[in-house]
Amino acid sequence: MAGTDEPAERSARRGVRWGADFEPDRLALLELRMWKAYYRRQPARLFGLLILALREQAAISWPRAVYAAGLLTKAAVGFARSTGDYDRFAPAVARGYRALGLPASVDLDTVAREELRWWVVRREIGLAAGTAAGESIARLYAALYAVPLETVSEAGRLRGVAAEVRDRGATADPDGPKGEGRAYWPEVAGLLRDSYRSLSSAVRD
Repeated sequence: MAGTDEPAERSARRGVRWGADFEPDRLALLELRMWKAYYRRQPARLFGLLILALREQAAISWPRAVYAAGLLTKAAVGFARSTGDYDRFAPAVARGYRALGLPASVDLDTVAREELRWWVVRREIGLAAGTAAGESIARLYAALYAVPLETVSEAGRLRGVAAEVRDRGATADPDGPKGEGRAYWPEVAGLLRDSYRSLSSAVRD
């Protein structure tokens, strides 16, 4: 029905914890498309996909998703163009997460720090950053969903591996990061799907 805020209704109807009632395969597909848009320097497409992903993950209204996506896209695009002083993007990341309607108990500083940290380690460590990125992602999930770190460590690890596969594949691809990436994107897609399935299982328990 037009005007129905389906994600929010879905979450309220089932009475689940914040952010736990997402469809993992859909969220993985949206993230895959966002990564492609990011590396192909398509900020408008990235913005639109992020809106959809935020609604899927956080079950929020369209206006709230647009506002949060604007803040997070601005931070991501700014980071992509930067060469240092990365901490300056943390406030925008924190504001973006705050717009998602997180419970008051969530430590936004930790969430923003770990979100930004996994971006930074990939840039600083390079092609071997998968493990470090996965550890930061796991800490992000633990803070975001208020669950023990060990329950989301596998989800973080798989997403970190997906990032490393993407980075290694794009480096070896003669067409560069803007190419079709047929040699690596399918593997990335599978890893992201497994990651979000693992996360879904962890936060629904």
